[in-house]
Amino acid sequence: MDAQQVIESYVRDVARLLSRDKRNDVALELRALLHDELAAKAGASGRPPDRAMVMELLADFGRPAEVAARYQPRSPLIEPEDNHNFAIWTVVGILAIAVLDHDAAADQRWLDAMHWVGIMFVVFALIGWGRRRQPGRSFAWRPRPQDKPRHGGRWPALLAAVGLCVFPLAMYLSPQGFWDAATFGRGVPGGLRLTDAFLDSWQRMATIGWLVLAIANYLAVAVQDGWRRWNRQLGITAHIGLGLMLLAHAAPLVTLVDREPIAIFVASGADAMARPWFGFAGAITLLATLYDLYQEWVRVEPAATGPAVSPDATAAG
Repeated sequence: MDAQQVIESYVRDVARLLSRDKRNDVALELRALLHDELAAKAGASGRPPDRAMVMELLADFGRPAEVAARYQPRSPLIEPEDNHNFAIWTVVGILAIAVLDHDAAADQRWLDAMHWVGIMFVVFALIGWGRRRQPGRSFAWRPRPQDKPRHGGRWPALLAAVGLCVFPLAMYLSPQGFWDAATFGRGVPGGLRLTDAFLDSWQRMATIGWLVLAIANYLAVAVQDGWRRWNRQLGITAHIGLGLMLLAHAAPLVTLVDREPIAIFVASGADAMARPWFGFAGAITLLATLYDLYQEWVRVEPAATGPAVSPDATAAG
């Protein structure tokens, strides 16, 4: 290829990376620019242009993709402002897969984690594409109230406390009685009766303790009508403990000293049916608590109330 053909090849490789409406104009401009640069370079060297000279010139211009990006900058597949959320959701999903697929083989868990990373990549790429297509519409910022406010939130906290008392505390204390009350006595009699070994187990006592701690924390918030820092931290601690105990229920329980197996339900086969649900509840509880922990980490407390300062006064000062 002579110098002319090399330039034409370079211009084509640049133009094909541009949108269709810009290709011809950019190709015309770039071709003229390269010919002028090559003529100047040949005049300075005192010899006619050849392939080596034009290749040296094009190396200074950069790769075709770099030149095309200077003419028409490309949008990233994932917007830089979404990197934070992309990383968080990716890590949370991988942790959930590790917990829910704990019985699967290591290579299967790895494959599921890679699938999740791919899904998150596609989701955030589509979000960025939609935001560029409709700026200021679907993804416009909207104000929202402070999570766990320092003042207020009494009724949601009271509702959460009552909800925990009804489910899961009441069901955990006596699943058979809870089921009979929920079905008005039409359930299977004795199907959810607990074994004596489980009733006296430390796992049951610890789980009840974490539930009572979470309920007491919600009641304290309701009484003081607001979330203090210690309330938020105590709630995170209680739910982490509760989530870990529920996960422990998903595995065969054993006594603390002798390591003897403990059955939860008297009915045969009930434990095997309930364990996946315990694991699911534990995983959901821990994931929600990890989100609360993240919210606490990025929390911005309102500044102390003081005299308002107008912009004019600030400028004058």
